[in-house]
Amino acid sequence: MKNEMHRRDTRNAPDTRDMIRTAVPIVAALFLFLVSAGYIAYRMVSNYNYNERWKDYDECGLG
Repeated sequence: MKNEMHRRDTRNAPDTRDMIRTAVPIVAALFLFLVSAGYIAYRMVSNYNYNERWKDYDECGLG
């Protein structure tokens, strides 16, 4: 009787392993998307700053 009281009723509860198996790929894909978007934004700003720095030299033939 004591063992029955301490046992969890898992018939209707979702399995934790199934939730983890679903959540991990979603979180990994979201992380990958955010890192990729951040890298693209960083490269765009970096290229813009580089071109702004050297645009004055385009007219004199050094660029």
